[in-house]
Amino acid sequence: MTELLRANILADLAYYRRSRLLLAFMLLSLLLTGLGSLPPLFSNSGVQSFNALHEVFSELNGFALVLCACLGLFIISSHLRNRSLKMVFTKPCSPAVWLLSAFLSAVLVSLLLNFVILAGSTLLSLVWHIPVRPGLVFVSAETFAVSVGLIAYLMLLATLVHPAVAAICTLIFNADLFYSAHLWTEAVIRSGNKGPWLRGLNGLFHWLYLALPMLYPFDKKTEPVHVSLRVMHGEWKYLFYSLAYALSLSAFCYCLALFALQRKKHI
Repeated sequence: MTELLRANILADLAYYRRSRLLLAFMLLSLLLTGLGSLPPLFSNSGVQSFNALHEVFSELNGFALVLCACLGLFIISSHLRNRSLKMVFTKPCSPAVWLLSAFLSAVLVSLLLNFVILAGSTLLSLVWHIPVRPGLVFVSAETFAVSVGLIAYLMLLATLVHPAVAAICTLIFNADLFYSAHLWTEAVIRSGNKGPWLRGLNGLFHWLYLALPMLYPFDKKTEPVHVSLRVMHGEWKYLFYSLAYALSLSAFCYCLALFALQRKKHI
């Protein structure tokens, strides 16, 4: 099993390396980030340098999340579209091993990207004479944890629906949307409109909000870290909570995706 897992991970990494779409996205991200880092080069203001560092760091983390989500989506959907899974599963390679290797390969790329972003942001701090703050490590680790859950979630959607539909569902039909809708129906009900259809919508939005995964489950607690890049002693625990949530979500999505693959009868 170890050899099969290793062979599949290497094959997936080769796929990522040869993908022109992923390469174009990375180059575009670096270009946009490079343009954002130009102003501090012509300024001696420490505040402006910190603001620029914060903006560059946030943009790179956002790009990394999108790219990692695309990795999980592409590696599943590409094999499903070209109908190569039947050949893969009869090598022999079980669906469980293939799916796990696809997940681990995307997680490895995510770990590498977040490490590169952290190293680059630390280097910028030194070049611009800004104290290296522990919030850089915290935010990078949290971004990695979020990407792990996002990769697993999109891999699950890719086994169920077309990749375009999966991307639209992730962007539009997310937990934040239904939470806002739930708050709206709550406000309308409290204003005096207590119709049964409104109460039904309120319950539906509430359960959809609970069912859909959250990108940042502890964003209210970690928001000060993202703003100031300073970490208080009691805030490190939320990093481990985020990782535990991401691993739990990944295990759940993996089991459902494996069940969906086996139901499709690729063997």
